[in-house]
Amino acid sequence: MIAANPLTVSRDVSPLARFGPVIEYASASRPLYFRTGDREIVGIGEHVRWSASGPHRFAELGARLSEALSTVQPAFRPYIHAIGSGSFDPNGEAFLVVPRVTVVRRGRDVTTITISDDLASTDAPRRSVGSAPIVDWPHIDSIYRDRVRAALGRLDAGFGKVVVARAITGHVVTPGDERAPLITLAEEYPDCHIFAVDGLWGASPETLVGVRDRRVHTRVLAGSAARGVDPVADAAAARALADSVKDRDEHEFAMQSVLTALAPHCRSIVGASTPFTLKLSNVWHLASDIEGVLKSRESVLGIIDSLHPTAAVAGVPTDRALATIADVEAIPRERYAGPVGWVDGSGNGEWAIALRCAQWHDAEIIAHAGAGIIASSDPESEYAETELKFRPIREALSR
Repeated sequence: MIAANPLTVSRDVSPLARFGPVIEYASASRPLYFRTGDREIVGIGEHVRWSASGPHRFAELGARLSEALSTVQPAFRPYIHAIGSGSFDPNGEAFLVVPRVTVVRRGRDVTTITISDDLASTDAPRRSVGSAPIVDWPHIDSIYRDRVRAALGRLDAGFGKVVVARAITGHVVTPGDERAPLITLAEEYPDCHIFAVDGLWGASPETLVGVRDRRVHTRVLAGSAARGVDPVADAAAARALADSVKDRDEHEFAMQSVLTALAPHCRSIVGASTPFTLKLSNVWHLASDIEGVLKSRESVLGIIDSLHPTAAVAGVPTDRALATIADVEAIPRERYAGPVGWVDGSGNGEWAIALRCAQWHDAEIIAHAGAGIIASSDPESEYAETELKFRPIREALSR
C-alpha cells in the first residue's frame, strides 16, 4: 500500500537553482532515473515494488498502482510517480517501483515527493557525480551475418519482417559513477529518452507510448543510415534513406503495427503517411509520429500490453517473428527492446523502447543492437547498422 496511517505524503516545489543538477540526487550505483526533454525524474529508495508476468503484465501493474492510490489523499495522488521496465518477452516479467523520494524537474521547477512514515526523513541527499566506469569492449567479429541469412531463409509471403539482434559483453575494468555515462548520453543525444532502471540504462530514440491528459502519442522508428562525414555527404545520406525502398517498406511494417494496436484504445488517431528523416548524432532514422485521443481516462500502463512488441523490434507477424528471434539469437534479450518508463497518479506517463542500451551484470555489461530484416536485406549492411547502434553505449563508457 502507498498510504496507510501513519504514512504521509509530502510535496515541495522549488526553483532549480536551489537543487543544482537533479541527477546528483540519484544513486551512483544502480540509479533510478528517466529523462525526456525538460523533464527529469529521479527515484531515491523504494517505498514499494510490484512485479507481474504474462500478456497482461502492465495492466496488472496498473491495477496494483490504482488500488494503492485509493489510499492516498486525492490532492496528492497526481504527484505520485512510479518507474519501471519489462522484459522483451511479452510473457516475461515487468515491474514498477514507487520510490520513497521522487525528485521531478520540469523546466526550471523541481518538485520533491516524499512517501514516509518518518516525518523527519524528507530530505533528498545530493552527491556530486564522479568519473564514469571504464569498460573493455571486445573487438571481434561475430556470426551475426549467418543469423541474418538464417532469418532471410524463413521469410515468405506471410512473414515479411523480423528484427535480429546481436549482443556484445563488456568487462568493467574500472568501476565508477553510473550517473556519469547518463550525463554523457544526455549531452550527445538530447532528443532521446535517457534512462537507468535496475541496471538497464541507455539513450533510446524511440517512444513506445506517452499519455498526457487523455492524449496519446508515440514515435515509430524503422530504417537507418549512417551520418555523412561532411554536410554534403550527410545530406546525401538522408536523401538516400528517404528514397530507400527497403527502408520505407521496413518502416511501413512498423507503422501499421502501431496504428493497429492503438486503434482499440483511441476515439481518434492520426499518423503521417510519409515518414521524416530524424537526425541523431551518429545515425539517420526514418521516423513517424502518431497521435490520438483516448476513449476514456486510461492509464498509460493499460496501453503498453497492446503495443509491445512492435514490428520495429520484433517483426510481422509477431508470433512468427518471436519464434525466429528465439531460434536465431544466441544471447537472450532480457530487457533489451522491452518497455521502460514512468507513470504518475493521474495515469500520465512516458514509456520508451529500451534501445541503444546495456544491462549491468556485476563486473560485466551486455549491450544489444538489432536490425530489421526483410526480403531485400543484405547481411553485411545489417551488420554495419548494428555497429552504428552500439556506438552510444561504447563511447559513453570509454572516456
